[in-house]
Amino acid sequence: MARPSELRKRTRSIVEDVIQSSPSKRLRRCRLASVSFNDENQDPDYDIDENDIDNDSEGEEVLKEPSPRKFKRSQSQTSLKSNPVTPSAPRHRDVLGSYPSTPRHAVMSAGKLFKRLTPQSPLTPTTIQTVYHQARQLFARGAEPGQLVGREAEREQLTTFLDRVSTSSPGGCMYISGPPGTGKSAMITNIAKTYSEQEGVRSAYVNCMSIKSSKDLYQTLLTALGEDGSDLSEAEAISSLQKMFFSKAKSSATYLVTLDEIDHILTLDLESLYRLFEWSLAKSSKLLLLGIANALDLTDRFLPRLKSKNLKPELLPFLPYTAAQVKNIIITRLKSLMPEGQEGFVPFIHPAAIELCSRKVSSQTGDLRRAFEICRRALDLVEAETRSKHEEEARQKFLQLTPTKKPLGENINGNSAGGSTRSVFQITTASLKALTAETAPRASIGHLNKVTAAAFSNGTTQRLKALNLQQKAALCSLVAYENHIRTMAKGASAPHTPSKSQTMAPTIKILFDKYCKLCLRDSVLHPLSSSEFREVVGSLETLGLVNAVEGKTGSFIMPQTPSKRGRKVAAASGDEKRIASCVGDKEMESIADGIGADILRTILSGEALD
Repeated sequence: MARPSELRKRTRSIVEDVIQSSPSKRLRRCRLASVSFNDENQDPDYDIDENDIDNDSEGEEVLKEPSPRKFKRSQSQTSLKSNPVTPSAPRHRDVLGSYPSTPRHAVMSAGKLFKRLTPQSPLTPTTIQTVYHQARQLFARGAEPGQLVGREAEREQLTTFLDRVSTSSPGGCMYISGPPGTGKSAMITNIAKTYSEQEGVRSAYVNCMSIKSSKDLYQTLLTALGEDGSDLSEAEAISSLQKMFFSKAKSSATYLVTLDEIDHILTLDLESLYRLFEWSLAKSSKLLLLGIANALDLTDRFLPRLKSKNLKPELLPFLPYTAAQVKNIIITRLKSLMPEGQEGFVPFIHPAAIELCSRKVSSQTGDLRRAFEICRRALDLVEAETRSKHEEEARQKFLQLTPTKKPLGENINGNSAGGSTRSVFQITTASLKALTAETAPRASIGHLNKVTAAAFSNGTTQRLKALNLQQKAALCSLVAYENHIRTMAKGASAPHTPSKSQTMAPTIKILFDKYCKLCLRDSVLHPLSSSEFREVVGSLETLGLVNAVEGKTGSFIMPQTPSKRGRKVAAASGDEKRIASCVGDKEMESIADGIGADILRTILSGEALD
């Protein structure tokens, strides 16, 4: 039977016996040990002492050299010390770790050696803040109202009501109503802030749109008045508020509470609104309540129980702004940007444009926020025009400069040459920064007309969409007849004087005949009667889509010339009245949408007139 040691790997003891028995093997072992060492078969718990080495062997001097296995080390430590170390370079380069550098290659330019230029990314001109930025901030939504202008009567009534905070019976309620954008919240917040700074007055402002339930309302009131009501139930919160508002102590505080958008509570719990009004109108109450909403008759419609108990709050209506009030507010804000001593000049918006804006807003809604939006858009338009003008002047000025001897740089990574663009940008920046409130171009009536046409949705396209089918059919008949007359005039082979019947605008009678002819072809639409058709044409004239043409010829091709002697020509009426369309071809393309689109396209083509 074979020995067990022959079937396994060699152990350390067997290797040492072989080395000691053979001098040649011993020398080879010593040479290998001095060069490298592989501890693949080493026992990890085995340590070598100096006593294990045979001092009588011939390789005594070699074996006494420090061995790499003298001290117990892990396999990784031994391999790092004995084997050569591979350079450890990062596998991925951090491109954002350092600034990019351009290789310093020399290039030939004009026979001389120059280094490559570092590409320059020019700044965008739109990043320049012009003097219009300050004016635009005055009309930004959410901006500080600053000094409130106007509403003197409402201010006096509100001040008289709030003066009772210093009396012995401060309780009371005032309901402030009015359309959106009439300055209710801004004025009340401004005046109430003044009274809240007085000693013994605790104030709270709550926007009821954020209230989700009646319990949330009571807890929000407690928190706003400086009490902790987050862990209280609804009944406990009501009891706490009642103790605060009806305290008999002489040193008790007066509570000034402002509830904005109070009509939102009606959708949650009507009883909560009753309770707040009754608390404030009680004789011994310390609560001064200000309720704000849009509805004028909220207390009469939804709170009739107050009237039955003879508890009626004071009413303060905020009517829509008039044109004079809107104009005064806008001018006052713009003049605040002028330096001292020059308050008489209105910067950035021309007074005539302000007059137009105020009249437009007051005739539509009276909403001051809409007027501010129009002013801000008008400032955007005039700023864009001013910026474009200065950029063009900067390019022209740069082209007139004497060219320098500096060689052209390289167009690297798609960047334009840094010299020219940077110079134009610098010239534009300097000219825009030189503008002041006195020298900056002002928005004109033309700018306001562009903005108001979109702001009030009174453009031609919007008016066309609001027409019914018969109104659209009448307008399409007029446009088709006008196009037919123009086509006949252009198609004449020899030049001749056109007859009046062809150059004149059609009368209502002629237009009615053409309208019936177009509608009856293929029975596309049942035509109206003559009287109904006149009413339809009158409605189109009211909307500004058709105009009555006066004069001797009534031509819509040639402009009208007044009489030399100044005599007034009697305008035709009834069926003899001549009309012409005021709608362009592009706007007429959008008329054939929705119900009856195929009918309108057939009428507009005018095939029945050929």
